[in-house]
Amino acid sequence: MMKYKWRGVKNVIFAILCCNTSFAMAADATITVNGSVIARPCETITKTANVDMGDLYTFDFMTPGSTSKWYPVDLELRNCPIGTTSIEATFTGLDDSTGYYRNQGSAKNLHLELQDTAGNKLRNGSKKVVEVGEYSFAAIFPLRVRAISVNGRPTQGSVQAIINVTYVFM
Repeated sequence: MMKYKWRGVKNVIFAILCCNTSFAMAADATITVNGSVIARPCETITKTANVDMGDLYTFDFMTPGSTSKWYPVDLELRNCPIGTTSIEATFTGLDDSTGYYRNQGSAKNLHLELQDTAGNKLRNGSKKVVEVGEYSFAAIFPLRVRAISVNGRPTQGSVQAIINVTYVFM
């Protein structure tokens, strides 16, 4: 009788093991984690810089290469986060075969030139880097703009150009 009892117990244990192993299956899983650590951007103080050139006179631009006076324009950024040491500005706008920014106003034979205060020309696609103040956490791009007539003899009309600035915080 004991012999049969052990056989019954063995069969029950075997059946339990078979049932449990049928539910134990293996599967692969992958967890992918992505992200970037970036600096918070500085606060752009000069969101729009309007340069008023006032009245320019055709007589002053009759000679090829004639220019107006320089008009200063500063682009200011503040409250840069700790760790931001410099800012790169890229300047873009409509240009023409002269390499200067195209006058989008109605005056013909007149272009616009953008430079930094050191005299470096900032043409379409140019980049300029300035350092962020270690204690001020601010940066200024000191620039200047003027009208230029490459070929001389401009016509009367308006002067207008839009130069976009894109910042990269480093």
